[in-house]
Amino acid sequence: MKMTMSSAMAARNAIKRVHLHKQCTAMRHTSTRIAAPAASSLLSDQDSQRKQSWSTALLTAIAATASIAAATTAKTLAEGNADEGEDDDSTKILNWSGTHSVELAPGTYHEPETVAELIDLVANAYREGYHIRPVGSALSPNGLAFDSRGMVSLSNLDKIIEVNKENMTVTVEAGARVSQVLDALRPHGLTLPNLASIAEQQVGGFVSVGAHGTGAAVPPCDEFVEALTLVTPSRYGVVRMTEGSHGPLFRLARLGLGGLGILSEVTLKVIPAHRLVERTVVMTRSEAKENLATLLKRHKHVRYMWIPYEDAVVVVTNDPENDLPLMGAGTEVDDGNGGKKKIVTAEDLRPKYTRDEQLAPLRGFLRKLLDNKQDATIDEETMNGMGFGDLRDVILASGNMLDPDHIKRCNRAEREFWEKAQGIEVAPSDQKLQFDCGGQQWVYEVCFPTGSYGLPGPNSMAFVEDLLKEIEASGIAAPSPIEQRWSSASRSPLSPASAGHTERETYESQNALFSWVGVIMYLPSEDLDPTG
Repeated sequence: MKMTMSSAMAARNAIKRVHLHKQCTAMRHTSTRIAAPAASSLLSDQDSQRKQSWSTALLTAIAATASIAAATTAKTLAEGNADEGEDDDSTKILNWSGTHSVELAPGTYHEPETVAELIDLVANAYREGYHIRPVGSALSPNGLAFDSRGMVSLSNLDKIIEVNKENMTVTVEAGARVSQVLDALRPHGLTLPNLASIAEQQVGGFVSVGAHGTGAAVPPCDEFVEALTLVTPSRYGVVRMTEGSHGPLFRLARLGLGGLGILSEVTLKVIPAHRLVERTVVMTRSEAKENLATLLKRHKHVRYMWIPYEDAVVVVTNDPENDLPLMGAGTEVDDGNGGKKKIVTAEDLRPKYTRDEQLAPLRGFLRKLLDNKQDATIDEETMNGMGFGDLRDVILASGNMLDPDHIKRCNRAEREFWEKAQGIEVAPSDQKLQFDCGGQQWVYEVCFPTGSYGLPGPNSMAFVEDLLKEIEASGIAAPSPIEQRWSSASRSPLSPASAGHTERETYESQNALFSWVGVIMYLPSEDLDPTG
């Protein structure tokens, strides 16, 4: 059996790595928390009274995933390892978190090496009546792209076709990873407008599932698609689509979940490369609520990380270095035109605490856990080589992850880390818009409208407040964070952030604001699973 597994799954195990045998099919997978529309939901303004039921649904997801998380990972990995050495043509694919797998019979998993092969594959599938489901980087925690009847990966179709500085676009084959696109743009002084936490997605999947970053005036990534090529079984065959040529059909195809054909080529908007100033602060819950409208209006990118059982919200903002808000981070100086501007000086960047001091709460807590277990598998050298994400993963898995008291102590140590990690950093945008998503995880994410740019509705804060209230009253073992982001609307009808069909764009549709809330349940690596 050939086995295909997310590279991030192996990379993010803090202690034990999953070793694949030589026959493994090498696909570039990754870890992120993109919830496809099938796993996301919309709350209309008229249905705001249903907010309570959404909180209940999220709690149900927490409880359910917590109960089966360890067992699911152990089962899927054990099945894969048990098959090592077998040499048949069947293929087993695991998503990056190990929460879903699919086994395909010989001849039903395809990796075309040319566009011509892809065209022939689609035509033959239609003619002979067999299924082929396109899969990108297999990153979705819900296994959306898995279909045991047949699948196709475009991992071999990853060419960067053209960088067009005049039109400010880049054209790529749909199997190209976002990171490859960024690398190709960098020598031209260009970059992508936004990212979805990480950059190892295939571009076809990146746009087809409505990936999103954060920013009240920044739409989901499907809005950056300028043109696409769709391989279909219809009499039209290979169809090149743009907004001008196909209008509504183009908007359906760019976020089509692979249902209208297979994307073979995508043209994306690009912008000048720039650096972002990132500021991390810890607010109380009431401060985060009170300052939301100002933060969303003032900063280009904003995300909240709520810590269950702690009165703490980690607020991360990012702004272009050459366009810093006067009321934001940095040092105020004359702009040379009689006004003021903000710059970032070496003193602004100087952290209050060293990295060792920042990580001390996490390292100290991990030492206590290991001492209590009389576990010497992690020595000081190993511990000191771990970053925040690795430490959090091992801490969570070194106790009973279903024990609320253990999770509360984990969350307290994380809050202490973030309090010492507050400060300012500056880096290229393609670095700052990526961040450590943590280890293997189940994710449940919802998206709902919440007012407009500059005038956010109260429901995004009320939603999380109600969710936290129920978590804490029920004693749910909910690790940090509950992550919240915001975006503007997408004109793609299948997007969770769709503003709905309109004959013409209105002020409301142009300025619609959406909130994305993701609940995360981390999974232990196999050898750190306290349940055995």
